[in-house]
Amino acid sequence: MPATSLAVLAPQLLSPCARERFSPLNGTAYVLLDADDSGHGLSPTQLRAACAALAQLPCPVIGLRRADGTGAAAAALLSSLDVVVGSTQAARPLVKNILRAPLAAMTLVQLLRHNERASIHQGLFAESLAYAALQGGREFADFMAARDASRRPGERAREAAPAVLAERREGELWLTLNRPERRNAYSIAMRDQLLEGLQLLASDTAIARCIIRGAGSCFCVGGDLDEFGLFDNTAEAHAIRSTRNVGLLIAELAGRIECRVHRSCIGSGLELPAFCHRIVATGDTTFQLPEITMGLIPGAGGTVSVLRRIGRQRTAWLTLSAKRIRAAQALQWGLIDEIAESTSQR
Repeated sequence: MPATSLAVLAPQLLSPCARERFSPLNGTAYVLLDADDSGHGLSPTQLRAACAALAQLPCPVIGLRRADGTGAAAAALLSSLDVVVGSTQAARPLVKNILRAPLAAMTLVQLLRHNERASIHQGLFAESLAYAALQGGREFADFMAARDASRRPGERAREAAPAVLAERREGELWLTLNRPERRNAYSIAMRDQLLEGLQLLASDTAIARCIIRGAGSCFCVGGDLDEFGLFDNTAEAHAIRSTRNVGLLIAELAGRIECRVHRSCIGSGLELPAFCHRIVATGDTTFQLPEITMGLIPGAGGTVSVLRRIGRQRTAWLTLSAKRIRAAQALQWGLIDEIAESTSQR
Protein backbone atom coordinates (compact mmCIF):
# COMPACT_ATOMS: atom_id res chain seq x y z
CA MET A 1 0.00 0.00 0.00
CA PRO A 2 2.34 2.76 -1.22
CA ALA A 3 1.67 6.34 -0.14
CA THR A 4 0.72 8.80 -2.87
CA SER A 5 1.88 12.40 -3.02
CA LEU A 6 -0.63 15.22 -3.17
CA ALA A 7 0.88 16.50 -6.42
CA VAL A 8 0.29 13.13 -8.10
CA LEU A 9 -3.22 12.83 -6.70
CA ALA A 10 -4.29 16.43 -7.40
CA PRO A 11 -5.56 15.95 -11.00
CA GLN A 12 -7.92 13.19 -9.80
CA LEU A 13 -9.00 15.20 -6.76
CA LEU A 14 -9.87 18.20 -8.89
CA SER A 15 -11.91 16.11 -11.31
CA PRO A 16 -15.72 16.49 -11.19
CA CYS A 17 -15.83 12.71 -10.66
CA ALA A 18 -13.56 12.75 -7.59
CA ARG A 19 -16.21 11.88 -4.97
CA GLU A 20 -17.49 9.00 -7.05
CA ARG A 21 -13.99 7.72 -7.86
CA PHE A 22 -12.74 7.77 -4.25
CA SER A 23 -15.59 5.70 -2.87
CA PRO A 24 -15.82 2.16 -1.49
CA LEU A 25 -18.64 1.63 -3.97
CA ASN A 26 -16.09 2.19 -6.73
CA GLY A 27 -13.36 0.04 -5.18
CA THR A 28 -11.44 2.77 -3.31
CA ALA A 29 -11.83 2.10 0.40
CA TYR A 30 -9.10 4.52 1.55
CA VAL A 31 -6.37 6.90 0.42
CA LEU A 32 -2.86 6.72 1.87
CA LEU A 33 -1.19 10.07 1.35
CA ASP A 34 2.41 11.14 1.89
CA ALA A 35 1.81 14.04 4.26
CA ASP A 36 5.48 15.06 4.18
CA ASP A 37 4.96 16.18 0.59
CA SER A 38 2.86 19.32 1.02
CA GLY A 39 1.87 19.70 -2.59
CA HIS A 40 5.23 20.39 -4.24
CA GLY A 41 4.66 21.55 -7.78
CA LEU A 42 1.14 22.85 -7.09
CA SER A 43 0.23 26.51 -7.20
CA PRO A 44 -1.31 28.00 -4.03
CA THR A 45 -4.73 27.92 -5.71
CA GLN A 46 -4.32 24.27 -6.76
CA LEU A 47 -3.10 23.36 -3.27
CA ARG A 48 -6.13 24.92 -1.58
CA ALA A 49 -8.49 23.22 -4.01
CA ALA A 50 -6.78 19.82 -3.62
CA CYS A 51 -6.88 20.03 0.20
CA ALA A 52 -10.54 21.06 0.12
CA ALA A 53 -11.32 18.08 -2.13
CA LEU A 54 -9.43 15.72 0.18
CA ALA A 55 -11.59 16.82 3.10
CA GLN A 56 -14.74 15.90 1.16
CA LEU A 57 -13.78 12.45 -0.14
CA PRO A 58 -16.17 9.68 0.93
CA CYS A 59 -13.35 7.31 1.90
CA PRO A 60 -10.93 7.78 4.84
CA VAL A 61 -7.77 9.74 4.05
CA ILE A 62 -4.76 8.42 5.99
CA GLY A 63 -1.74 10.71 6.15
CA LEU A 64 1.76 9.26 6.43
CA ARG A 65 3.82 11.83 8.33
CA ARG A 66 7.40 11.06 9.33
CA ALA A 67 8.53 14.64 9.98
CA ASP A 68 6.95 17.77 11.41
CA GLY A 69 6.20 20.00 8.46
CA THR A 70 5.87 23.76 8.80
CA GLY A 71 4.19 26.51 6.86
CA ALA A 72 0.75 27.16 5.47
CA ALA A 73 0.92 24.34 2.91
CA ALA A 74 1.73 21.70 5.54
CA ALA A 75 -0.99 23.03 7.86
CA ALA A 76 -3.60 22.99 5.09
CA LEU A 77 -2.75 19.43 4.12
CA LEU A 78 -2.69 18.20 7.72
CA SER A 79 -6.11 19.66 8.52
CA SER A 80 -7.66 17.86 5.52
CA LEU A 81 -6.57 14.39 6.70
CA ASP A 82 -8.83 12.05 8.66
CA VAL A 83 -6.04 10.31 10.54
CA VAL A 84 -2.26 10.61 10.73
CA VAL A 85 0.28 7.81 11.30
CA GLY A 86 4.06 7.72 11.38
CA SER A 87 4.75 4.76 9.09
CA THR A 88 3.15 2.34 6.65
CA GLN A 89 3.44 -0.32 9.36
CA ALA A 90 1.34 1.84 11.68
CA ALA A 91 -1.25 2.23 8.93
CA ARG A 92 -1.76 -1.51 8.47
CA PRO A 93 -4.26 -2.10 11.34
CA LEU A 94 -6.36 0.81 10.10
CA VAL A 95 -6.30 -0.44 6.51
CA LYS A 96 -7.21 -3.96 7.63
CA ASN A 97 -10.33 -2.73 9.45
CA ILE A 98 -11.27 -0.32 6.68
CA LEU A 99 -11.14 -3.12 4.12
CA ARG A 100 -13.23 -5.32 6.42
CA ALA A 101 -15.95 -2.69 6.82
CA PRO A 102 -15.45 0.03 4.18
CA LEU A 103 -18.95 1.49 4.50
CA ALA A 104 -18.66 1.79 8.27
CA ALA A 105 -15.22 3.40 7.87
CA MET A 106 -16.58 5.85 5.30
CA THR A 107 -19.52 6.73 7.54
CA LEU A 108 -17.22 7.24 10.52
CA VAL A 109 -14.91 9.78 8.90
CA GLN A 110 -17.81 11.65 7.32
CA LEU A 111 -19.50 11.83 10.72
CA LEU A 112 -16.36 13.01 12.52
CA ARG A 113 -15.87 15.76 9.93
CA HIS A 114 -19.45 16.88 10.56
CA ASN A 115 -19.30 16.60 14.33
CA GLU A 116 -16.07 18.58 14.57
CA ARG A 117 -18.17 21.67 13.80
CA ALA A 118 -21.52 20.59 15.23
CA SER A 119 -23.07 21.20 18.63
CA ILE A 120 -23.39 18.28 21.04
CA HIS A 121 -27.09 17.88 20.23
CA GLN A 122 -26.49 18.08 16.47
CA GLY A 123 -23.63 15.60 16.72
CA LEU A 124 -25.66 13.05 18.66
CA PHE A 125 -28.51 13.40 16.19
CA ALA A 126 -26.17 12.75 13.26
CA GLU A 127 -24.48 9.84 15.05
CA SER A 128 -27.81 8.16 15.78
CA LEU A 129 -28.91 8.38 12.15
CA ALA A 130 -25.54 7.06 10.92
CA TYR A 131 -25.61 4.22 13.45
CA ALA A 132 -29.15 3.28 12.41
CA ALA A 133 -28.10 3.19 8.75
CA LEU A 134 -25.21 0.84 9.50
CA GLN A 135 -27.40 -1.39 11.68
CA GLY A 136 -29.43 -2.07 8.57
CA GLY A 137 -26.35 -2.64 6.40
CA ARG A 138 -24.55 -5.68 5.05
CA GLU A 139 -21.40 -5.31 7.16
CA PHE A 140 -23.25 -5.49 10.46
CA ALA A 141 -25.40 -8.34 9.12
CA ASP A 142 -22.24 -10.28 8.25
CA PHE A 143 -20.89 -9.72 11.77
CA MET A 144 -24.14 -10.94 13.31
CA ALA A 145 -24.28 -14.01 11.05
CA ALA A 146 -20.71 -15.00 11.97
CA ARG A 147 -21.40 -14.39 15.64
CA ASP A 148 -24.66 -16.37 15.64
CA ALA A 149 -22.92 -19.29 13.93
CA SER A 150 -20.36 -19.48 16.75
CA ARG A 151 -22.77 -19.03 19.67
CA ARG A 152 -23.82 -21.85 21.92
CA PRO A 153 -27.60 -22.24 22.25
CA GLY A 154 -29.14 -21.64 25.62
CA GLU A 155 -31.30 -19.17 27.48
CA ARG A 156 -29.71 -16.53 29.65
CA ALA A 157 -30.66 -16.45 33.30
CA ARG A 158 -32.85 -13.56 34.39
CA GLU A 159 -30.94 -11.00 36.47
CA ALA A 160 -32.47 -10.25 39.84
CA ALA A 161 -30.21 -7.40 40.98
CA PRO A 162 -30.62 -3.83 39.69
CA ALA A 163 -28.36 -3.01 36.73
CA VAL A 164 -27.46 0.32 38.38
CA LEU A 165 -27.27 0.99 42.12
CA ALA A 166 -28.21 4.52 43.23
CA GLU A 167 -27.13 5.81 46.66
CA ARG A 168 -27.48 9.24 48.25
CA ARG A 169 -24.60 10.35 50.46
CA GLU A 170 -25.59 13.74 51.84
CA GLY A 171 -24.99 16.07 48.88
CA GLU A 172 -23.70 13.34 46.57
CA LEU A 173 -25.37 10.79 44.31
CA TRP A 174 -23.40 7.59 43.64
CA LEU A 175 -24.42 5.57 40.57
CA THR A 176 -22.76 2.16 40.32
CA LEU A 177 -22.95 -0.01 37.22
CA ASN A 178 -23.98 -3.31 38.77
CA ARG A 179 -23.60 -6.21 36.37
CA PRO A 180 -20.22 -7.50 37.55
CA GLU A 181 -20.92 -11.04 36.34
CA ARG A 182 -21.23 -9.56 32.81
CA ARG A 183 -18.30 -7.16 33.31
CA ASN A 184 -20.90 -4.39 33.39
CA ALA A 185 -21.93 -4.90 29.77
CA TYR A 186 -24.17 -1.98 28.83
CA SER A 187 -27.68 -3.40 28.55
CA ILE A 188 -31.09 -1.83 27.95
CA ALA A 189 -31.84 -2.15 31.66
CA MET A 190 -28.56 -0.45 32.56
CA ARG A 191 -29.26 2.39 30.13
CA ASP A 192 -32.74 2.95 31.53
CA GLN A 193 -31.68 2.82 35.18
CA LEU A 194 -28.68 5.06 34.57
CA LEU A 195 -30.98 7.53 32.84
CA GLU A 196 -33.32 7.48 35.85
CA GLY A 197 -30.42 8.28 38.18
CA LEU A 198 -29.30 11.16 35.97
CA GLN A 199 -32.85 12.50 35.78
CA LEU A 200 -32.85 12.57 39.60
CA LEU A 201 -29.61 14.55 39.49
CA ALA A 202 -31.13 16.98 37.00
CA SER A 203 -34.26 17.54 39.09
CA ASP A 204 -32.63 17.81 42.53
CA THR A 205 -30.36 20.84 42.90
CA ALA A 206 -29.47 19.73 46.44
CA ILE A 207 -27.22 17.09 44.87
CA ALA A 208 -23.92 18.87 44.38
CA ARG A 209 -22.03 16.02 42.76
CA CYS A 210 -22.66 12.66 41.09
CA ILE A 211 -20.09 9.85 41.05
CA ILE A 212 -20.41 7.14 38.39
CA ARG A 213 -18.38 3.97 38.85
CA GLY A 214 -18.51 0.25 38.07
CA ALA A 215 -18.77 -2.76 40.38
CA GLY A 216 -16.54 -5.79 39.95
CA SER A 217 -13.45 -6.41 37.85
CA CYS A 218 -13.83 -3.53 35.39
CA PHE A 219 -15.85 -0.41 34.64
CA CYS A 220 -17.71 -1.46 31.47
CA VAL A 221 -16.96 -3.64 28.43
CA GLY A 222 -19.46 -1.85 26.20
CA GLY A 223 -22.77 -2.91 24.71
CA ASP A 224 -24.20 -6.25 25.76
CA LEU A 225 -23.67 -8.41 22.67
CA ASP A 226 -26.49 -10.74 23.75
CA GLU A 227 -28.89 -7.87 23.05
CA PHE A 228 -27.50 -7.11 19.59
CA GLY A 229 -30.08 -7.85 16.93
CA LEU A 230 -33.02 -8.08 19.34
CA PHE A 231 -34.43 -4.81 18.03
CA ASP A 232 -34.45 -4.78 14.24
CA ASN A 233 -36.51 -1.63 13.69
CA THR A 234 -33.65 0.83 13.18
CA ALA A 235 -35.96 3.83 12.74
CA GLU A 236 -37.57 3.13 16.11
CA ALA A 237 -34.14 2.56 17.65
CA HIS A 238 -33.18 6.07 16.49
CA ALA A 239 -36.38 7.41 18.08
CA ILE A 240 -35.43 5.76 21.39
CA ARG A 241 -31.93 7.25 21.25
CA SER A 242 -33.52 10.64 20.59
CA THR A 243 -35.59 10.46 23.78
CA ARG A 244 -33.50 8.30 26.13
CA ASN A 245 -29.99 9.49 25.44
CA VAL A 246 -27.75 8.99 28.47
CA GLY A 247 -24.80 10.73 26.80
CA LEU A 248 -26.78 13.90 26.16
CA LEU A 249 -27.98 14.04 29.75
CA ILE A 250 -24.45 13.50 31.06
CA ALA A 251 -23.24 16.30 28.79
CA GLU A 252 -25.93 18.65 30.10
CA LEU A 253 -25.02 17.82 33.71
CA ALA A 254 -21.28 17.37 33.11
CA GLY A 255 -20.14 20.00 35.60
CA ARG A 256 -21.64 17.96 38.45
CA ILE A 257 -20.47 14.51 37.33
CA GLU A 258 -17.22 12.66 37.98
CA CYS A 259 -16.62 9.21 36.49
CA ARG A 260 -14.26 6.75 38.19
CA VAL A 261 -13.13 3.96 35.90
CA HIS A 262 -10.92 0.91 36.23
CA ARG A 263 -9.58 -1.85 34.01
CA SER A 264 -11.58 -2.21 30.78
CA CYS A 265 -13.45 0.77 29.29
CA ILE A 266 -14.72 -0.45 25.93
CA GLY A 267 -17.25 1.10 23.55
CA SER A 268 -19.99 2.79 25.56
CA GLY A 269 -17.78 2.22 28.62
CA LEU A 270 -15.55 4.94 27.15
CA GLU A 271 -18.06 7.01 25.19
CA LEU A 272 -20.29 7.89 28.16
CA PRO A 273 -17.53 8.79 30.65
CA ALA A 274 -15.98 11.07 28.00
CA PHE A 275 -18.99 13.38 28.40
CA CYS A 276 -18.22 13.89 32.11
CA HIS A 277 -16.48 16.94 33.48
CA ARG A 278 -13.87 14.74 35.15
CA ILE A 279 -12.65 11.16 34.62
CA VAL A 280 -10.39 9.47 37.16
CA ALA A 281 -8.85 6.14 36.12
CA THR A 282 -6.67 3.55 37.77
CA GLY A 283 -3.26 3.02 36.21
CA ASP A 284 -4.24 -0.39 34.78
CA THR A 285 -7.23 0.99 32.84
CA THR A 286 -7.40 0.52 29.08
CA PHE A 287 -9.67 2.22 26.56
CA GLN A 288 -10.98 0.88 23.25
CA LEU A 289 -13.55 1.63 20.54
CA PRO A 290 -13.93 -1.68 18.63
CA GLU A 291 -17.19 -1.01 16.73
CA ILE A 292 -15.55 -0.98 13.27
CA THR A 293 -14.90 -4.72 13.67
CA MET A 294 -18.67 -5.18 13.90
CA GLY A 295 -19.46 -3.07 10.84
CA LEU A 296 -20.61 -0.22 13.08
CA ILE A 297 -19.44 3.09 14.54
CA PRO A 298 -19.60 4.25 18.16
CA GLY A 299 -23.29 4.61 18.99
CA ALA A 300 -23.39 5.85 22.59
CA GLY A 301 -22.10 9.33 21.76
CA GLY A 302 -18.41 8.63 21.18
CA THR A 303 -18.20 10.54 17.90
CA VAL A 304 -19.12 13.58 19.99
CA SER A 305 -17.66 12.99 23.46
CA VAL A 306 -14.33 11.40 22.53
CA LEU A 307 -13.93 13.82 19.63
CA ARG A 308 -14.27 16.80 21.97
CA ARG A 309 -11.66 15.41 24.32
CA ILE A 310 -8.92 14.26 21.93
CA GLY A 311 -9.75 15.75 18.51
CA ARG A 312 -10.94 14.35 15.22
CA GLN A 313 -7.76 12.64 13.99
CA ARG A 314 -7.01 10.82 17.24
CA THR A 315 -10.65 9.76 17.51
CA ALA A 316 -10.46 8.41 13.95
CA TRP A 317 -7.26 6.51 14.79
CA LEU A 318 -8.76 5.05 17.98
CA THR A 319 -11.89 3.94 16.11
CA LEU A 320 -10.40 2.74 12.82
CA SER A 321 -7.55 0.85 14.48
CA ALA A 322 -9.79 -0.62 17.23
CA LYS A 323 -6.63 -0.69 19.37
CA ARG A 324 -6.54 -0.35 23.12
CA ILE A 325 -4.62 2.47 24.74
CA ARG A 326 -3.42 2.57 28.33
CA ALA A 327 -4.21 5.10 31.01
CA ALA A 328 -0.89 6.94 30.65
CA GLN A 329 -1.53 7.62 26.97
CA ALA A 330 -5.16 8.50 27.65
CA LEU A 331 -3.99 11.07 30.22
CA GLN A 332 -1.47 12.52 27.78
CA TRP A 333 -4.17 12.90 25.13
CA GLY A 334 -6.74 14.40 27.53
CA LEU A 335 -9.10 11.45 27.31
CA ILE A 336 -8.97 11.21 31.12
CA ASP A 337 -8.12 13.79 33.75
CA GLU A 338 -6.29 11.87 36.48
CA ILE A 339 -4.67 8.52 37.26
CA ALA A 340 -5.27 7.26 40.80
CA GLU A 341 -4.35 4.10 42.70
CA SER A 342 -8.00 3.33 43.40
CA THR A 343 -11.33 4.77 42.28
CA SER A 344 -13.68 2.91 44.64
CA GLN A 345 -13.98 5.26 47.63
CA ARG A 346 -11.88 8.19 46.50
